[in-house]
Amino acid sequence: MPISRREFIKIGAAAAVGVGVASAIEIPILENSNSKASQAQSQVTQGQQGFLTLNGTEQNIVEAVAETMIPTDSNGPGAKEAGVVYFIDKQLAGDYGNNARMYMQGPFIQPNQTSSITVNGVTYSQGSAPARITAGTGYQYPINLREFWRNGLSFLDSYAKSAYGNPFAVLTNDQRTSVLTDLWNNKPTNFTGPNPKEFFSEMHNLVMEGFFSDPIYGGNIGLVSWKLNGFNGTNGGAPEGYTPMQEMVLDHPVRLAPKSLADIQKSGGV
Repeated sequence: MPISRREFIKIGAAAAVGVGVASAIEIPILENSNSKASQAQSQVTQGQQGFLTLNGTEQNIVEAVAETMIPTDSNGPGAKEAGVVYFIDKQLAGDYGNNARMYMQGPFIQPNQTSSITVNGVTYSQGSAPARITAGTGYQYPINLREFWRNGLSFLDSYAKSAYGNPFAVLTNDQRTSVLTDLWNNKPTNFTGPNPKEFFSEMHNLVMEGFFSDPIYGGNIGLVSWKLNGFNGTNGGAPEGYTPMQEMVLDHPVRLAPKSLADIQKSGGV
């Protein structure tokens, strides 16, 4: 039974919280000052005007992937309108893309190998340890995540051309969905690092994070995802005239307007 876009987004949001991406994105603690808020907002605007890491072809592929995973429909704007591509670009330009908090000294051994393997002169007859696709321990490459994405996007586009005759960005929505489904099923054979399923998983995680994160990180432009799912962000009720005590004893539901980090900082923390 097909699920609605709203149901898919709810499931994806829960998944994004419940699993770890290859290199967890850390959200910095921001100082409560108007100057910091202005600076942060300026950085977001700048990020939306120019890209830091993704080239033109990569931008088109990432935007098409995001649009396919979370399309615009009658419920509201999707990942393309939310600027998820800017979020991903900024992450690839920062600590995430540079594997700043990952151990990268090797040895690099692919998990889930059932045949005998030899590592540093020692043979392990039962292969390598199992690892979930979303587990950080599953990342076994001597490259950083920027290169991981660069390779993956290139492999993805090549597969789309060979399987469907066109670059991924110009395929129909059904064809794009089929390509992404093939990745999840590890069908493409042209992927050599990352493998198809790993790359799909990483793309899905960052698309979800870019759609739901605070706009200060580049995505969720106009707070579109928070308006969709009713999340109030930093709004504790003060803009609507409610104190915490009043909210605790309300006898009717109240939907608070979503407020971002920049909003709360501009208001002096209220």
